[in-house]
Amino acid sequence: MFSLSTLRRTIPSLLSTTSTTLTPPHVLVQSSNIQQRHRSNRSRRGLYDGKDIRFGNNVPFSMKKTRRRWNPNVQFKTLYSEVLDESIKFHVTTAALRTIDKFGGLDNYLLGSPNVSTKGEGEGQKIRNRIIQKLKHREQLKKQAIARGESTEEFDNKIILVGKKIKSDEVNE
Repeated sequence: MFSLSTLRRTIPSLLSTTSTTLTPPHVLVQSSNIQQRHRSNRSRRGLYDGKDIRFGNNVPFSMKKTRRRWNPNVQFKTLYSEVLDESIKFHVTTAALRTIDKFGGLDNYLLGSPNVSTKGEGEGQKIRNRIIQKLKHREQLKKQAIARGESTEEFDNKIILVGKKIKSDEVNE
């Protein structure tokens, strides 16, 4: 069909004219200077903490390999968000539960973990966006209270739970 010399001449020209790279989905994909590993649809639905389905072989003594897969240990748990003040049900791996404890709670995990992205429609992304909206709303309420000359202690107490303080120049004025 095509000669080897024709393919050698056309492939480099195709690669130079197109901006996309020809890589399989399991390979690291580089987008906007950040490398991200391909995530399965299943792991987008919950808090998987970078865990995903792995594939491999069972190799017995006879060395006859049979394909198999390793699934992540996924549990359906109810986790509490301090900022939203509600319990939320998640598909979560046991590794993610340990990481949530290390981060100091669900809110800190969702805001600080590199495994929860800002784009997409997964369970973690939706709740993360709600938390950010709630924090922005509290910041606006605090600025309004400062402008009226009211006390802002209740805002500071709620925001400290997340581990973030709002720095305000209006307080010093």
